[in-house]
Amino acid sequence: MAIVNSLRRMFSELTIAQRAGVAAAGIVVLLAAVAFVSWVSTPSYTVLYSNIDEAQLAQVIDALEADSVPYKLEAGGRRVLVPRNQVYKVRASLASSGIQGAVVPKGYELLDEQGLSVSDFRQRVDYQRALEGELARTLGALETVRSATVRLVIPEEALFAENQKPVQASVLIDPAGPVSQGDVDAITYLVASSVEGLEPDQVTVATTDGEVLAAAGVEGSPGVGNSQLRMTREFETTVAGDVQAMLASLLGPGRSSVVVRAVLNFDEKTVEAETYTPESATPLREQLIDETMTGAGAPAVGTVGVDGSPLPANGDGSYEYRRNEQTREYGIDRVVTRSIQAPGTIERLSVAVVVDDGSLTGSPAPDTAEIENLVAAAIGLDPARGDTIEVSAAAFPTPAVETADPQAADAQSSSIMDLIPNVAGALVLLLVGLALFLQSRGGKHEVQVAAWSPDALPGGDQNDLALDDMATDVLALVDRQPEEIATLLRSWLADNRETVRS
Repeated sequence: MAIVNSLRRMFSELTIAQRAGVAAAGIVVLLAAVAFVSWVSTPSYTVLYSNIDEAQLAQVIDALEADSVPYKLEAGGRRVLVPRNQVYKVRASLASSGIQGAVVPKGYELLDEQGLSVSDFRQRVDYQRALEGELARTLGALETVRSATVRLVIPEEALFAENQKPVQASVLIDPAGPVSQGDVDAITYLVASSVEGLEPDQVTVATTDGEVLAAAGVEGSPGVGNSQLRMTREFETTVAGDVQAMLASLLGPGRSSVVVRAVLNFDEKTVEAETYTPESATPLREQLIDETMTGAGAPAVGTVGVDGSPLPANGDGSYEYRRNEQTREYGIDRVVTRSIQAPGTIERLSVAVVVDDGSLTGSPAPDTAEIENLVAAAIGLDPARGDTIEVSAAAFPTPAVETADPQAADAQSSSIMDLIPNVAGALVLLLVGLALFLQSRGGKHEVQVAAWSPDALPGGDQNDLALDDMATDVLALVDRQPEEIATLLRSWLADNRETVRS
């Protein structure tokens, strides 16, 4: 009650202009408080469904209004927003009611609608539509794809293989973010491996923005150039990082710079070689034929001998025939070597290293020859392959001195929420200073600043308990924040001097 009386007496001593200022300040604070409470109490909205057609939008709105769920519409009515804390509950409720937030293409369930009298053409068309729907569903499950549309071109089977036209596919995706080359490869190979006779180079991938990510008919696998470039850059970065880490441990951080350029061979080769060892000849099979025939009189009728000539006759009328034949088969060691050279072998490697000579930083000068030997050993330098290395010393600028005060670093990295207590303290200080300023201006006596005590405060009875409490609070505030109070007092003194002079 004493505080109320003190404030009432203080307000009665103010002039009309001061009272109007206090009233205006109170109204501003009240409006700010109302706006803050309204902002805090307003729910945060998030996307429930997006990219839906008019029929689905009508179903979703009817369901939300029936359940008394607040909602907003954006993007020309194609995006529905609901309070963030209810989004999952609302989605589950709509799903249980059979309301979908996106156009879901039909898949193999199309084949369930076929009857017994369906023509062959209708069966082929339904199968193609079902396959397109299943592929669209599968691609829509990717994190980088909101929705997908797949179109297949499956020509009729030709009588001759050389007249058969290739199967082609086109994929239109609505990306949920940046699409990398890896995502394009995943889409291409996923579609190609799901359709019989479809090759990856016959798949076209495009976005709803009109950007072609992969074109059909391009020789080679899609994304080969980008994949090779990515592999080259990853190899260069890895080698440069290893060399940089080694030099940092030798010279210190920030005293070296490494650049690596590599030429990789992405040709895939298959080499097959056969090797024979004659010294290892081993007889596997041997056949010996020894045939002898002798007699007198006329020789036997028929063709004898190897060349079909008759048996030779001796002078006394006798004849003699002999055949000796030897056949041997030898086995020789035979080694068949088949090697496949994987793509990505190093053809040439170039390394450039710059180290700090210490002229500006005061560090000891490094030995460039020693560093060159270390780097050459680290990267496996092969001069016969054409690899080159160059190490030079140059002046590096003095590194910036980092602050050693962890409190200052924490203060710089504090977020806006961490500043709320400081802002509140500043507002309290401002209100206390405003009250003291108005009280000093409303008094009819001169302000004493030499001795800061409760007796020096204007406003009536010196023994009033409220004034004693206020003076104690002000003294405590001065002890906690002396610099701010001193600045405030200097402004008051300057104002009082101008009043006395006038």
